[in-house]
Amino acid sequence: MNSNKRSIIEYYDTCETDYRLFWDLDHSLAMHAGYWDETTKNLRDALVRENKVMAETAEISASDHVLDAGCGFGGSDIFLAKEYGCRVTGITLCSKQVERATTVALKYGVEGLVTFQIGDFCETSFPDESFDVVWGLESICHAHDKSKFVKEAYRLLKRGGRLVVADGFALQDDYAAKEKNDINKWLKGWGVESLETVSNFKAHLHTNQFQQITCKDITKNVLPSSKRLYWISFPALVFSKAGELLGFRSKTQTDNIRAAYYQYTTLKKKLWTYALFSAIKL
Repeated sequence: MNSNKRSIIEYYDTCETDYRLFWDLDHSLAMHAGYWDETTKNLRDALVRENKVMAETAEISASDHVLDAGCGFGGSDIFLAKEYGCRVTGITLCSKQVERATTVALKYGVEGLVTFQIGDFCETSFPDESFDVVWGLESICHAHDKSKFVKEAYRLLKRGGRLVVADGFALQDDYAAKEKNDINKWLKGWGVESLETVSNFKAHLHTNQFQQITCKDITKNVLPSSKRLYWISFPALVFSKAGELLGFRSKTQTDNIRAAYYQYTTLKKKLWTYALFSAIKL
């Protein structure tokens, strides 16, 4: 296993507690930003709404088999099974997430529709044309080579299959030293090597023969969550640093909190954007 995968697993295994404390993980099973609009009143609403927006974008129906590429604790998978009655296969690098997601699926009575397994979404063992939809919600950023994910998604999709990705994307290929330092404090703190640019991700889709490519800037819809994390980071960082000194918090957890500060400051400086991509394999 390479160092990138190890850092991803360490991040999610170690920082699960923070998502429970600050991000409604126990109820929502979500670790994404959420989507705020006129229909949302609070974070819990926004977390569900982002799943809904992505599902509508991909035009998911009961006859679909969805691959959730980087499923986390299975929140999106359980939502899709409950709301649309479709089958969902979730893959993640983290065995703890597979165990928890499987248990929660039983709780919600959708164990017949959803399955979870350990896997790398850039290199899966599924046969060609296995899925109607490939879904990536704030997970594709973790790929070392985003073009490998796009190539694998195309292989896995049936003809007429849809790809839908919501994630952070860089707005330029390189940054000045101070900007790069701030970006890295955010990304490394969240187990991410680098962001792909919007233009490069579009190019990967074109190169792999995806059609009807759309890209929607939904930064304004995640901004309330970004700001929420920013304000949480101030007291949480004091707590985490003290916890490190006392031995009940780790550097990984403190870096996670610090990243919550930098994700917002770099977003406000327009160093990155949040986009919703969709494409079809014809």
